[in-house]
Parts: sequence; structure tokens; C-alpha cells
Amino acid sequence: MTAIDATSLDSVAAYKLISGSVTPRPIAWTSTLNDDLSVNLAPFSSYIFLTYMPPKVGISIGPGTERLKDTLRNINRVGEFVVNSVSASQLQIMAETSRAYPPGLSEAADQRVVLAPSLRIAPPRVAESAVAMECVVDRVVPLEDADAHRLVVGRVVVFHVRDDLLQGDRIDPYAYRPVGRVGGRLYVIPGEIRRIDPTPDERMV
Repeated sequence: MTAIDATSLDSVAAYKLISGSVTPRPIAWTSTLNDDLSVNLAPFSSYIFLTYMPPKVGISIGPGTERLKDTLRNINRVGEFVVNSVSASQLQIMAETSRAYPPGLSEAADQRVVLAPSLRIAPPRVAESAVAMECVVDRVVPLEDADAHRLVVGRVVVFHVRDDLLQGDRIDPYAYRPVGRVGGRLYVIPGEIRRIDPTPDERMV
């Protein structure tokens, strides 16, 4: 094992290590509304669910490019966003929307992403995403790091789930299969799914 002092790393080296360690990561393909009501669409892989009653998700957004600034500015202004899932068939288009688009140019329009209206909020969802979550902003928390990231906490107000994924009140993981990000331009497409149960232990009874 090689021990690496995290305090000795610059931002590039630290990013490579932490993004390569915390993997695979789900992708929050996030739709927001620009000033002119066009749709900004950007993927983020620093993304997690935080609570379930009420359901909340968290996305870490930095100001490093115009794309990121647009998403964060839209979230701050409108207070609403949609988290759209990404399947293998959407992977190339999602990657295209990760480019640094100039301000005012809609990634969704440029890539001809088909959108569908949300039920409770203004930003639309990606029509072909298997799962989409309409979110209202709960809070935006400065993370006080060198790159001025913000943790955007969103409260889910509506779940959109493709019909064939639902098993009663659950999402079928064998049918869902969203892609994840490994690091850089590398992504993982789900393969084998195993169920692992802990062995019975009388000490835990």
C-alpha cells in the first residue's frame, strides 16, 4: 500500500485520487431553466441521496466552467431542478452535454434532447430518462473548499418512473440499470447483480 498525504496534494492530484476512489458514481443529469427559459442540461457525478422522509438528494456543483455556473445560477434563481437518470442508450448525448457550452446556448436544444413537462415545477424533465425526480431547493451550502463548491440539497416533490421498472412500490434494479461514472471520460454500464446476505450470527440476536 502507498500512503499519500492528502494535505500535500494540489487540486488536480486530489481530484484524481478522490474521484478514482469513490466510484462508480451515479449521474445526476440536471435540467434547469436559463434566464430566457431555454433549458440547461448538465451532468454531475458528485451526487447522492441524503434522506427519504422527506426524500432529498445532494449534488456538489463547482463554478469551474460556464456550464457549472449556469446550473448553479439557475438553481439559485429559480429554486427548482430535475435530476434525470442516464441509461446506456443516452450515454453519448449525456457526454455531449458535459461540454463547456457558451452562455445562452441550450444543451438540450443543441443535442435535440426530447423534453417533457414537469408536474410541479417549471424546469422540464428528459422524456427518455427511465427515472426523473422533480426537486425544489431545500438549501445551498458552501463547502468552503479551494474551488468554492456548493452542496445543492433538493427535496423531491415528484418521481417519474418508467412503467416497466415498477414492482409494486419498488424500482426493479434488474430493469433500471443506470450508468455510472468512473472518472474522466470513463463510465460503467451495470453488469452482474448479486444478492449478498450476512450469515446468521447468534451474537447479534
